[in-house]
Amino acid sequence: MIRIKDIADRAGVSPTTVSNVIHGKTGRVSKATVEKINRILKEMEYVPSISARMLANNSSGLIGVALGFMKKGNASSFEDPFVSAMLGNLEYQIREHGYYMMVYTSEDINEIVRNVVSWNTEGLILIGMLQDDIMQQALGWNFDGMIAMALKEKEIAELSERLGKPLVTIDQYLPPELGVRSITMDDRGGAYQMSQYLIGKGHKKFLFLSDCDLGVDHYRWLGVRQAMEEAGIEDFESRHIVIPWNPEQREKAYEEMLPFFKKQTALFFSSDYYALEASNFLQNRGIKVPEEISIAGFDDVTYATLARPKLTTVHQMVDGKARRAVEVLMHLIQDEPVQKDIPPLPTTLVERESVRDLTK
Repeated sequence: MIRIKDIADRAGVSPTTVSNVIHGKTGRVSKATVEKINRILKEMEYVPSISARMLANNSSGLIGVALGFMKKGNASSFEDPFVSAMLGNLEYQIREHGYYMMVYTSEDINEIVRNVVSWNTEGLILIGMLQDDIMQQALGWNFDGMIAMALKEKEIAELSERLGKPLVTIDQYLPPELGVRSITMDDRGGAYQMSQYLIGKGHKKFLFLSDCDLGVDHYRWLGVRQAMEEAGIEDFESRHIVIPWNPEQREKAYEEMLPFFKKQTALFFSSDYYALEASNFLQNRGIKVPEEISIAGFDDVTYATLARPKLTTVHQMVDGKARRAVEVLMHLIQDEPVQKDIPPLPTTLVERESVRDLTK
């Protein structure tokens, strides 16, 4: 176990100086010494005691994560590759700012929030829907700020009003008058680019499939619709298919729509999760991808490169979202100015193996 005294001996300073640097009390420590100590801390892989930090700073240094079960089925949101990637990147950014992440997951979002708040956390990352009884407790929550995902606009408005503390959202399209900063990406532009790509490969009979027509999925559909309309696809309004959230119901829906799918040349899904799931569904029934039907996704999760065929998709900067969300929240907590209309992050089309070129 590495001790503060070991760090001090190597740096040639007193243990008190090392302790001050670890706990952020650097007012009387030179910049060069702070950098030297931080470098040695990293080299020696020093892990500070959370309990000691709480005693020294009268704070926990903890950021709680309230994580519900995903709507795709009775499973933890950790099993969603996008959510896992986002949490991993948020944890890295939080650690870079000197905090630690603790996660609580359950089927009951109210149970999650009650437990996380009881940890004496300094911040909260909330992923999931809030219910009225938790909303009533919002005024009593004792932390400096919050990052929220997957909430309804009404919930965000109520939460912002009742908290009276900095609130940053991810992937939420909010009216400017709400005054809540939201970190988004160019969902519409990314879907438009993918749709243009499909059309350019000869695919004018393709569908866009998502589990709703709200939030990011709505903006992605707007991009698809624009590309279809520009290409002169007359029946484009009927080419947005809303699929069930429940996996068993979704598979049943795929079975029922299979004859309709066979009349298409491509399926464009609102997420890689659904795209990969559908690709397996089709191939298990003897339908070759992309020889008989092409598949495209959105997100560019890690699994997209492990699938066969490798998935053509739209890459979004999950690390950029996490970094920007944490940075904006830290600025707000410190009462530093942050622009109200934060520009969306760019997307990139990633061409792999799952889309066939029909023009050749």
